[in-house]
Amino acid sequence: MKRQYIAAALTLAATFAFPFNAISAESVHSMAAKVIPWQDKPRVFVLSDIGNEPDDQMSLTRFLLYSNEMNIEGLVATTSTWQRSKVSPEKMELVLSHYAEVQPNLLKHKPDYPSAAQLKSLIASGQSGYGMADVGPGKSSAGSELLAKAIERSTDSKKPLYITLWGGANTLAQALTDLSARHQAGNVVTLTKNLIVYSISDQDDAGHWVRVHYPNITWIVDPSNQQGEDYSRATWTGISGDRYYRNGAGADFTTVSQSWLDKNIRSKGPMGKGYLQYAFIMEGDTPSFLGLIRNGLGSEMNPGWGGWGGRYIVRTPQNEPHPVWTSGGDFFPGNPNGADTVKGTDGHQYTSNQATIWRWREAFQHDFAARMDWTIKDFKHANHNPVVVVNGVSGQQPLFITGKVGSTVQLTAEGTHDPDGDSLSYKWFTYPEATSAVSKQIDSKLVQGVRGEDYLSAPAVLQITQQSGREASVKIHSPGTEHIILAVTDTGTPSLTSYRRIIVSGE
Repeated sequence: MKRQYIAAALTLAATFAFPFNAISAESVHSMAAKVIPWQDKPRVFVLSDIGNEPDDQMSLTRFLLYSNEMNIEGLVATTSTWQRSKVSPEKMELVLSHYAEVQPNLLKHKPDYPSAAQLKSLIASGQSGYGMADVGPGKSSAGSELLAKAIERSTDSKKPLYITLWGGANTLAQALTDLSARHQAGNVVTLTKNLIVYSISDQDDAGHWVRVHYPNITWIVDPSNQQGEDYSRATWTGISGDRYYRNGAGADFTTVSQSWLDKNIRSKGPMGKGYLQYAFIMEGDTPSFLGLIRNGLGSEMNPGWGGWGGRYIVRTPQNEPHPVWTSGGDFFPGNPNGADTVKGTDGHQYTSNQATIWRWREAFQHDFAARMDWTIKDFKHANHNPVVVVNGVSGQQPLFITGKVGSTVQLTAEGTHDPDGDSLSYKWFTYPEATSAVSKQIDSKLVQGVRGEDYLSAPAVLQITQQSGREASVKIHSPGTEHIILAVTDTGTPSLTSYRRIIVSGE
Protein backbone atom coordinates (compact mmCIF):
# COMPACT_ATOMS: atom_id res chain seq x y z
CA MET A 1 0.00 0.00 0.00
CA LYS A 2 2.60 2.54 1.01
CA ARG A 3 5.76 1.20 -0.66
CA GLN A 4 7.68 3.57 -2.85
CA TYR A 5 9.20 2.35 -6.09
CA ILE A 6 9.63 3.58 -9.65
CA ALA A 7 6.39 2.50 -11.27
CA ALA A 8 5.92 1.83 -14.95
CA ALA A 9 4.31 4.55 -16.99
CA LEU A 10 0.62 4.75 -16.25
CA THR A 11 -2.15 5.07 -18.78
CA LEU A 12 -4.80 7.47 -17.58
CA ALA A 13 -8.27 5.99 -17.51
CA ALA A 14 -10.91 7.73 -19.56
CA THR A 15 -13.31 10.00 -17.73
CA PHE A 16 -16.84 8.65 -18.00
CA ALA A 17 -19.73 10.96 -18.66
CA PHE A 18 -21.88 9.72 -15.79
CA PRO A 19 -24.61 12.01 -14.50
CA PHE A 20 -23.75 14.09 -11.49
CA ASN A 21 -24.77 17.40 -10.03
CA ALA A 22 -22.04 19.98 -10.54
CA ILE A 23 -22.88 22.08 -7.50
CA SER A 24 -20.24 24.60 -6.56
CA ALA A 25 -18.32 23.78 -3.38
CA GLU A 26 -19.30 25.43 -0.11
CA SER A 27 -17.26 28.39 0.96
CA VAL A 28 -14.10 27.45 2.81
CA HIS A 29 -15.23 29.12 6.01
CA SER A 30 -18.68 27.56 6.11
CA MET A 31 -17.15 24.15 5.42
CA ALA A 32 -14.63 24.63 8.20
CA ALA A 33 -17.25 25.82 10.68
CA LYS A 34 -19.70 22.99 10.05
CA VAL A 35 -20.25 20.70 13.03
CA ILE A 36 -20.96 17.10 12.02
CA PRO A 37 -23.72 15.55 14.15
CA TRP A 38 -22.57 13.34 16.99
CA GLN A 39 -23.47 9.67 16.70
CA ASP A 40 -23.31 7.36 19.70
CA LYS A 41 -22.05 4.75 17.26
CA PRO A 42 -20.79 6.21 13.97
CA ARG A 43 -21.61 4.35 10.76
CA VAL A 44 -18.36 3.09 9.22
CA PHE A 45 -17.46 1.37 5.94
CA VAL A 46 -13.90 0.08 5.37
CA LEU A 47 -12.24 -0.25 1.95
CA SER A 48 -8.82 -1.92 2.29
CA ASP A 49 -6.11 -3.14 -0.08
CA ILE A 50 -5.37 -5.82 2.51
CA GLY A 51 -2.76 -8.36 1.44
CA ASN A 52 -0.30 -6.04 -0.26
CA GLU A 53 1.74 -5.60 2.94
CA PRO A 54 1.20 -6.39 6.63
CA ASP A 55 -0.07 -3.06 7.90
CA ASP A 56 -3.66 -3.42 6.67
CA GLN A 57 -4.03 -6.61 8.69
CA MET A 58 -2.52 -4.77 11.65
CA SER A 59 -5.00 -1.90 11.28
CA LEU A 60 -7.89 -4.34 10.98
CA THR A 61 -6.83 -6.00 14.24
CA ARG A 62 -7.05 -2.68 16.06
CA PHE A 63 -10.27 -1.75 14.27
CA LEU A 64 -12.04 -4.91 15.43
CA LEU A 65 -11.06 -4.24 19.04
CA TYR A 66 -13.11 -1.02 18.82
CA SER A 67 -15.97 -2.57 16.86
CA ASN A 68 -18.26 -2.20 19.88
CA GLU A 69 -18.10 1.58 19.40
CA MET A 70 -19.12 1.64 15.73
CA ASN A 71 -21.88 0.48 13.41
CA ILE A 72 -19.80 -1.32 10.80
CA GLU A 73 -21.58 -1.56 7.44
CA GLY A 74 -18.92 -3.09 5.23
CA LEU A 75 -15.43 -4.59 5.12
CA VAL A 76 -14.41 -4.64 1.46
CA ALA A 77 -11.11 -5.85 0.00
CA THR A 78 -9.81 -3.59 -2.79
CA THR A 79 -6.91 -3.01 -5.12
CA SER A 80 -4.43 -0.15 -5.03
CA THR A 81 -1.33 1.05 -6.79
CA TRP A 82 0.55 -1.50 -4.66
CA GLN A 83 -1.81 -4.39 -5.49
CA ARG A 84 -3.24 -3.81 -8.93
CA SER A 85 -4.80 -7.06 -10.08
CA LYS A 86 -6.20 -8.94 -7.11
CA VAL A 87 -8.18 -8.51 -3.90
CA SER A 88 -7.68 -10.54 -0.73
CA PRO A 89 -10.87 -10.88 1.32
CA GLU A 90 -9.45 -14.10 2.80
CA LYS A 91 -6.98 -11.92 4.74
CA MET A 92 -9.92 -10.14 6.34
CA GLU A 93 -11.46 -13.50 7.18
CA LEU A 94 -8.18 -14.60 8.77
CA VAL A 95 -8.10 -11.60 11.11
CA LEU A 96 -11.77 -12.15 11.83
CA SER A 97 -11.08 -15.78 12.80
CA HIS A 98 -8.75 -14.49 15.52
CA TYR A 99 -11.45 -12.09 16.66
CA ALA A 100 -13.95 -14.95 16.83
CA GLU A 101 -11.75 -16.68 19.41
CA VAL A 102 -11.67 -13.68 21.74
CA GLN A 103 -15.06 -12.01 21.23
CA PRO A 104 -16.63 -13.81 24.22
CA ASN A 105 -13.87 -12.46 26.46
CA LEU A 106 -14.23 -8.93 25.06
CA LEU A 107 -17.86 -8.99 26.17
CA LYS A 108 -16.66 -9.24 29.77
CA HIS A 109 -15.32 -5.70 29.42
CA LYS A 110 -17.78 -3.91 27.14
CA PRO A 111 -21.13 -4.90 25.67
CA ASP A 112 -22.02 -4.66 22.00
CA TYR A 113 -19.03 -6.38 20.46
CA PRO A 114 -20.58 -7.83 17.27
CA SER A 115 -20.37 -11.54 16.62
CA ALA A 116 -17.81 -12.85 14.17
CA ALA A 117 -20.65 -14.21 12.05
CA GLN A 118 -22.21 -10.75 11.82
CA LEU A 119 -18.91 -9.21 10.75
CA LYS A 120 -18.19 -12.01 8.27
CA SER A 121 -21.43 -11.20 6.48
CA LEU A 122 -20.01 -7.73 5.81
CA ILE A 123 -16.84 -8.94 4.06
CA ALA A 124 -16.88 -8.62 0.27
CA SER A 125 -14.57 -8.22 -2.71
CA GLY A 126 -14.40 -4.88 -4.46
CA GLN A 127 -13.10 -4.09 -7.96
CA SER A 128 -10.44 -6.64 -8.89
CA GLY A 129 -8.73 -4.38 -11.43
CA TYR A 130 -6.82 -1.16 -11.01
CA GLY A 131 -8.26 2.32 -10.81
CA MET A 132 -10.75 3.88 -13.21
CA ALA A 133 -9.96 1.28 -15.88
CA ASP A 134 -12.09 -1.10 -13.81
CA VAL A 135 -15.02 1.29 -13.32
CA GLY A 136 -18.03 1.59 -15.58
CA PRO A 137 -21.34 0.06 -16.66
CA GLY A 138 -21.44 -3.68 -16.07
CA LYS A 139 -18.38 -3.65 -13.81
CA SER A 140 -20.13 -3.77 -10.46
CA SER A 141 -18.63 -5.98 -7.76
CA ALA A 142 -20.06 -7.46 -4.57
CA GLY A 143 -18.15 -4.81 -2.66
CA SER A 144 -19.40 -1.90 -4.76
CA GLU A 145 -22.97 -3.14 -4.37
CA LEU A 146 -22.56 -3.45 -0.60
CA LEU A 147 -21.23 0.11 -0.49
CA ALA A 148 -23.98 1.41 -2.78
CA LYS A 149 -26.60 -0.01 -0.42
CA ALA A 150 -24.90 1.64 2.56
CA ILE A 151 -24.91 4.96 0.69
CA GLU A 152 -28.60 4.50 -0.16
CA ARG A 153 -29.27 4.22 3.58
CA SER A 154 -27.55 7.59 4.11
CA THR A 155 -30.71 9.69 3.92
CA ASP A 156 -30.41 11.18 7.41
CA SER A 157 -27.94 14.06 7.71
CA LYS A 158 -27.65 13.28 11.43
CA LYS A 159 -26.23 9.84 10.62
CA PRO A 160 -23.49 10.34 8.01
CA LEU A 161 -21.55 7.37 6.66
CA TYR A 162 -17.79 7.39 7.28
CA ILE A 163 -15.92 5.68 4.45
CA THR A 164 -12.32 4.86 5.30
CA LEU A 165 -10.08 4.36 2.27
CA TRP A 166 -7.05 2.25 3.17
CA GLY A 167 -6.26 1.54 -0.47
CA GLY A 168 -7.62 2.59 -3.86
CA ALA A 169 -10.95 4.35 -4.37
CA ASN A 170 -12.26 2.61 -7.48
CA THR A 171 -14.82 0.51 -5.57
CA LEU A 172 -16.26 3.78 -4.24
CA ALA A 173 -16.21 5.18 -7.79
CA GLN A 174 -18.12 2.13 -9.04
CA ALA A 175 -20.71 2.39 -6.27
CA LEU A 176 -21.32 6.05 -7.09
CA THR A 177 -21.46 5.28 -10.81
CA ASP A 178 -24.18 2.69 -10.21
CA LEU A 179 -26.11 5.02 -7.91
CA SER A 180 -26.03 7.75 -10.54
CA ALA A 181 -27.44 5.32 -13.09
CA ARG A 182 -30.44 4.36 -10.96
CA HIS A 183 -31.25 7.56 -9.07
CA GLN A 184 -32.22 11.08 -10.04
CA ALA A 185 -29.33 13.54 -9.83
CA GLY A 186 -30.98 15.37 -6.95
CA ASN A 187 -31.22 12.17 -4.93
CA VAL A 188 -27.54 11.45 -5.53
CA VAL A 189 -26.67 14.91 -4.25
CA THR A 190 -28.71 14.32 -1.10
CA LEU A 191 -27.01 11.00 -0.45
CA THR A 192 -23.47 12.15 -1.15
CA LYS A 193 -23.85 15.13 1.17
CA ASN A 194 -24.05 12.57 3.97
CA LEU A 195 -20.74 10.86 3.13
CA ILE A 196 -17.42 11.56 4.86
CA VAL A 197 -14.38 9.96 3.25
CA TYR A 198 -11.05 9.73 5.08
CA SER A 199 -8.54 8.68 2.44
CA ILE A 200 -4.98 7.55 3.18
CA SER A 201 -3.63 9.71 0.35
CA ASP A 202 -4.52 8.64 -3.22
CA GLN A 203 -3.65 5.03 -4.01
CA ASP A 204 -5.16 4.94 -7.48
CA ASP A 205 -6.61 7.47 -9.93
CA ALA A 206 -10.19 7.06 -8.72
CA GLY A 207 -10.11 9.30 -5.65
CA HIS A 208 -9.48 12.43 -7.68
CA TRP A 209 -12.13 11.36 -10.20
CA VAL A 210 -14.70 11.03 -7.42
CA ARG A 211 -13.80 14.44 -6.01
CA VAL A 212 -14.31 15.99 -9.45
CA HIS A 213 -17.63 14.30 -10.19
CA TYR A 214 -19.20 14.20 -6.70
CA PRO A 215 -18.25 17.52 -5.08
CA ASN A 216 -20.73 17.20 -2.22
CA ILE A 217 -18.77 14.45 -0.47
CA THR A 218 -16.73 15.60 2.53
CA TRP A 219 -13.13 14.48 1.99
CA ILE A 220 -10.25 14.27 4.44
CA VAL A 221 -7.15 13.69 2.33
CA ASP A 222 -3.62 14.74 1.56
CA PRO A 223 -3.83 14.32 -2.24
CA SER A 224 -0.93 12.49 -3.83
CA ASN A 225 0.28 10.94 -7.02
CA GLN A 226 -0.16 7.21 -7.43
CA GLN A 227 3.49 6.34 -6.84
CA GLY A 228 3.49 7.35 -3.17
CA GLU A 229 6.06 10.09 -3.64
CA ASP A 230 3.96 12.55 -1.62
CA TYR A 231 3.33 10.33 1.40
CA SER A 232 6.07 11.83 3.56
CA ARG A 233 4.16 15.13 3.64
CA ALA A 234 0.87 13.52 4.66
CA THR A 235 -0.62 13.92 8.11
CA TRP A 236 -1.45 10.21 8.48
CA THR A 237 2.26 9.33 8.62
CA GLY A 238 2.26 10.78 12.14
CA ILE A 239 0.88 7.43 13.30
CA SER A 240 4.35 5.83 13.13
CA GLY A 241 6.27 7.10 10.11
CA ASP A 242 8.94 9.10 11.95
CA ARG A 243 11.87 6.92 10.94
CA TYR A 244 10.75 5.58 7.57
CA TYR A 245 9.65 8.97 6.24
CA ARG A 246 12.12 10.95 8.39
CA ASN A 247 9.43 13.50 9.18
CA GLY A 248 8.83 13.04 12.92
CA ALA A 249 11.44 15.18 14.65
CA GLY A 250 10.49 15.40 18.31
CA ALA A 251 8.25 12.32 18.32
CA ASP A 252 8.79 9.40 20.69
CA PHE A 253 9.11 6.24 18.59
CA THR A 254 9.06 3.85 21.56
CA THR A 255 5.45 2.68 21.43
CA VAL A 256 5.46 2.03 17.67
CA SER A 257 8.72 0.08 17.62
CA GLN A 258 8.76 -3.63 16.83
CA SER A 259 10.10 -4.42 20.31
CA TRP A 260 7.27 -2.56 22.10
CA LEU A 261 4.69 -4.19 19.84
CA ASP A 262 6.22 -7.62 20.51
CA LYS A 263 5.84 -7.14 24.26
CA ASN A 264 2.52 -5.31 24.45
CA ILE A 265 0.55 -6.54 21.43
CA ARG A 266 1.94 -9.67 19.78
CA SER A 267 2.34 -11.56 23.06
CA LYS A 268 -1.38 -11.45 23.85
CA GLY A 269 -3.51 -14.32 22.63
CA PRO A 270 -4.90 -15.10 19.16
CA MET A 271 -5.24 -11.46 18.10
CA GLY A 272 -1.65 -10.81 19.13
CA LYS A 273 -0.32 -13.83 17.26
CA GLY A 274 -2.02 -12.57 14.12
CA TYR A 275 -0.57 -9.06 14.49
CA LEU A 276 2.21 -9.08 11.92
CA GLN A 277 5.64 -7.46 11.86
CA TYR A 278 5.36 -4.29 9.82
CA ALA A 279 7.39 -3.97 6.64
CA PHE A 280 7.57 -0.17 6.42
CA ILE A 281 5.51 1.56 9.10
CA MET A 282 2.97 0.42 11.69
CA GLU A 283 -0.69 0.72 10.73
CA GLY A 284 -0.56 3.50 8.18
CA ASP A 285 -4.32 3.20 7.65
CA THR A 286 -5.34 3.49 11.31
CA PRO A 287 -5.63 7.32 11.38
CA SER A 288 -8.71 6.95 9.15
CA PHE A 289 -10.70 5.60 12.12
CA LEU A 290 -8.72 6.76 15.18
CA GLY A 291 -10.83 9.91 15.37
CA LEU A 292 -13.99 7.82 15.68
CA ILE A 293 -12.86 6.11 18.89
CA ARG A 294 -14.87 7.23 21.90
CA ASN A 295 -12.17 8.94 23.96
CA GLY A 296 -13.84 12.28 24.72
CA LEU A 297 -12.00 14.39 22.12
CA GLY A 298 -14.98 14.28 19.74
CA SER A 299 -12.87 15.27 16.73
CA GLU A 300 -15.18 13.42 14.34
CA MET A 301 -17.58 16.38 14.73
CA ASN A 302 -15.10 18.62 12.93
CA PRO A 303 -11.78 17.50 11.38
CA GLY A 304 -10.34 20.89 12.30
CA TRP A 305 -10.70 20.27 16.02
CA GLY A 306 -7.87 17.74 16.17
CA GLY A 307 -7.68 14.37 17.87
CA TRP A 308 -6.12 10.94 17.60
CA GLY A 309 -6.71 10.87 13.83
CA GLY A 310 -5.02 14.24 13.26
CA ARG A 311 -6.11 17.81 12.60
CA TYR A 312 -6.93 19.36 9.22
CA ILE A 313 -7.94 22.60 7.56
CA VAL A 314 -10.12 23.36 4.55
CA ARG A 315 -8.32 24.54 1.44
CA THR A 316 -7.97 23.66 -2.23
CA PRO A 317 -4.68 21.83 -2.92
CA GLN A 318 -3.10 22.24 -6.33
CA ASN A 319 -4.98 20.41 -9.10
CA GLU A 320 -7.97 19.71 -6.84
CA PRO A 321 -11.42 20.78 -8.10
CA HIS A 322 -12.67 22.21 -4.81
CA PRO A 323 -11.77 22.57 -1.12
CA VAL A 324 -11.13 19.47 0.99
CA TRP A 325 -10.00 18.84 4.56
CA THR A 326 -6.22 18.57 4.25
CA SER A 327 -2.88 19.74 5.64
CA GLY A 328 -0.81 22.80 4.79
CA GLY A 329 -1.90 26.39 5.15
CA ASP A 330 -0.40 29.69 6.24
CA PHE A 331 1.49 30.30 9.49
CA PHE A 332 0.67 33.99 9.70
CA PRO A 333 -1.48 34.41 12.84
CA GLY A 334 -5.16 34.30 12.06
CA ASN A 335 -4.71 32.23 8.92
CA PRO A 336 -5.63 28.53 8.87
CA ASN A 337 -2.84 25.97 9.05
CA GLY A 338 -2.83 22.26 9.71
CA ALA A 339 0.20 21.98 11.98
CA ASP A 340 0.40 21.65 15.76
CA THR A 341 3.26 22.91 17.90
CA VAL A 342 4.14 20.23 20.45
CA LYS A 343 6.92 19.66 22.96
CA GLY A 344 9.19 16.88 21.73
CA THR A 345 11.12 14.23 23.60
CA ASP A 346 14.06 16.61 23.99
CA GLY A 347 11.94 19.37 25.53
CA HIS A 348 12.04 21.57 22.42
CA GLN A 349 8.97 22.70 20.46
CA TYR A 350 8.26 21.04 17.11
CA THR A 351 5.69 22.14 14.56
CA SER A 352 4.29 19.84 11.88
CA ASN A 353 1.06 18.35 10.60
CA GLN A 354 2.34 14.90 11.62
CA ALA A 355 2.52 16.20 15.20
CA THR A 356 -1.28 16.48 15.18
CA ILE A 357 -1.23 12.68 15.47
CA TRP A 358 2.00 11.77 17.26
CA ARG A 359 1.23 14.17 20.13
CA TRP A 360 -1.40 11.59 21.24
CA ARG A 361 0.69 8.49 20.46
CA GLU A 362 1.39 7.17 23.95
CA ALA A 363 -2.30 7.45 24.83
CA PHE A 364 -3.65 5.64 21.77
CA GLN A 365 -0.98 2.94 21.95
CA HIS A 366 -1.66 2.31 25.63
CA ASP A 367 -5.36 2.17 24.79
CA PHE A 368 -4.66 -0.46 22.14
CA ALA A 369 -2.53 -2.50 24.55
CA ALA A 370 -5.33 -2.41 27.13
CA ARG A 371 -7.83 -3.64 24.54
CA MET A 372 -5.47 -6.51 23.76
CA ASP A 373 -5.55 -7.35 27.47
CA TRP A 374 -9.34 -7.45 27.25
CA THR A 375 -9.03 -10.31 24.76
CA ILE A 376 -7.37 -12.60 27.33
CA LYS A 377 -8.09 -11.24 30.84
CA ASP A 378 -11.18 -10.90 32.98
CA PHE A 379 -12.45 -7.49 34.06
CA LYS A 380 -10.70 -7.54 37.43
CA HIS A 381 -7.25 -8.11 35.96
CA ALA A 382 -7.40 -5.58 33.10
CA ASN A 383 -7.41 -1.80 32.98
CA HIS A 384 -10.32 0.38 31.84
CA ASN A 385 -10.65 4.03 30.89
CA PRO A 386 -11.48 6.77 33.39
CA VAL A 387 -14.99 8.22 33.16
CA VAL A 388 -14.78 12.00 32.84
CA VAL A 389 -17.39 14.44 34.15
CA VAL A 390 -17.05 18.22 33.65
CA ASN A 391 -19.28 20.73 35.42
CA GLY A 392 -21.67 17.94 36.30
CA VAL A 393 -22.07 16.80 32.68
CA SER A 394 -21.07 13.25 31.85
CA GLY A 395 -20.66 11.72 28.42
CA GLN A 396 -18.09 12.15 25.67
CA GLN A 397 -19.52 14.96 23.59
CA PRO A 398 -17.84 18.38 23.75
CA LEU A 399 -19.06 20.84 26.35
CA PHE A 400 -19.89 24.33 24.98
CA ILE A 401 -19.57 27.33 27.32
CA THR A 402 -20.13 31.02 26.58
CA GLY A 403 -18.84 33.82 28.80
CA LYS A 404 -18.35 37.56 28.81
CA VAL A 405 -14.98 39.04 27.94
CA GLY A 406 -13.21 39.77 31.21
CA SER A 407 -15.08 37.09 33.12
CA THR A 408 -13.66 33.94 34.68
CA VAL A 409 -15.15 30.53 33.93
CA GLN A 410 -14.85 27.85 36.60
CA LEU A 411 -14.38 24.26 35.49
CA THR A 412 -14.60 21.21 37.70
CA ALA A 413 -14.13 17.51 37.05
CA GLU A 414 -15.98 16.56 40.22
CA GLY A 415 -17.62 13.19 39.67
CA THR A 416 -14.85 11.87 37.43
CA HIS A 417 -13.96 8.34 38.46
CA ASP A 418 -12.09 5.21 37.46
CA PRO A 419 -13.91 1.87 36.96
CA ASP A 420 -11.00 0.00 38.52
CA GLY A 421 -10.53 2.33 41.49
CA ASP A 422 -7.18 3.62 40.20
CA SER A 423 -5.83 7.00 41.25
CA LEU A 424 -6.28 9.74 38.65
CA SER A 425 -4.20 12.69 37.49
CA TYR A 426 -5.70 15.72 35.75
CA LYS A 427 -4.22 17.95 33.06
CA TRP A 428 -6.06 20.99 31.71
CA PHE A 429 -4.59 22.62 28.61
CA THR A 430 -5.61 24.97 25.83
CA TYR A 431 -5.57 23.74 22.23
CA PRO A 432 -5.28 27.00 20.26
CA GLU A 433 -4.71 25.24 16.94
CA ALA A 434 -8.16 23.61 17.19
CA THR A 435 -9.79 26.80 15.92
CA SER A 436 -7.26 27.39 13.14
CA ALA A 437 -9.55 26.01 10.44
CA VAL A 438 -12.09 28.78 11.04
CA SER A 439 -9.63 31.58 11.75
CA LYS A 440 -9.62 34.77 9.78
CA GLN A 441 -6.75 37.17 9.19
CA ILE A 442 -6.30 39.47 12.16
CA ASP A 443 -5.06 43.02 12.37
CA SER A 444 -1.29 42.87 11.87
CA LYS A 445 -0.89 45.37 14.72
CA LEU A 446 -2.03 42.65 17.13
CA VAL A 447 0.58 40.16 15.97
CA GLN A 448 3.29 39.47 18.52
CA GLY A 449 6.83 38.38 17.71
CA VAL A 450 9.43 39.46 15.19
CA ARG A 451 9.74 37.86 11.78
CA GLY A 452 12.82 35.67 11.53
CA GLU A 453 13.50 35.68 15.27
CA ASP A 454 10.44 34.66 17.28
CA TYR A 455 7.29 32.77 16.48
CA LEU A 456 4.56 35.10 15.32
CA SER A 457 1.51 34.78 17.53
CA ALA A 458 -1.87 36.36 18.12
CA PRO A 459 -3.27 37.31 21.52
CA ALA A 460 -4.93 34.37 23.24
CA VAL A 461 -8.72 34.38 23.51
CA LEU A 462 -8.46 32.89 26.97
CA GLN A 463 -6.01 31.66 29.56
CA ILE A 464 -6.09 28.94 32.19
CA THR A 465 -5.15 31.07 35.18
CA GLN A 466 -5.29 28.37 37.80
CA GLN A 467 -5.55 24.61 37.88
CA SER A 468 -5.38 22.23 40.79
CA GLY A 469 -6.34 18.65 40.15
CA ARG A 470 -10.03 18.53 39.32
CA GLU A 471 -10.47 22.32 39.30
CA ALA A 472 -9.49 24.97 36.76
CA SER A 473 -10.17 28.69 36.28
CA VAL A 474 -10.30 30.21 32.80
CA LYS A 475 -10.04 33.96 32.14
CA ILE A 476 -11.64 35.16 28.89
CA HIS A 477 -9.49 37.95 27.42
CA SER A 478 -11.15 38.72 24.08
CA PRO A 479 -14.02 37.77 21.78
CA GLY A 480 -13.58 34.49 19.97
CA THR A 481 -13.51 30.77 20.60
CA GLU A 482 -10.84 28.50 22.00
CA HIS A 483 -10.73 24.84 22.98
CA ILE A 484 -9.67 23.48 26.35
CA ILE A 485 -8.82 19.80 26.75
CA LEU A 486 -9.02 17.95 30.04
CA ALA A 487 -6.89 14.79 30.01
CA VAL A 488 -7.48 12.35 32.86
CA THR A 489 -4.95 9.53 33.25
CA ASP A 490 -5.14 6.57 35.60
CA THR A 491 -2.38 4.61 37.34
CA GLY A 492 -3.33 1.24 35.89
CA THR A 493 -1.18 -0.88 33.59
CA PRO A 494 -1.02 0.28 30.91
CA SER A 495 -2.03 3.77 32.01
CA LEU A 496 -5.14 4.95 30.19
CA THR A 497 -6.24 8.48 29.33
CA SER A 498 -9.74 9.80 28.76
CA TYR A 499 -10.50 13.34 27.62
CA ARG A 500 -13.16 16.00 27.59
CA ARG A 501 -13.20 18.92 25.17
CA ILE A 502 -14.56 22.22 26.48
CA ILE A 503 -15.22 24.83 23.78
CA VAL A 504 -15.30 28.29 25.33
CA SER A 505 -16.58 31.34 23.44
CA GLY A 506 -16.02 34.89 24.64
CA GLU A 507 -18.49 37.58 23.69
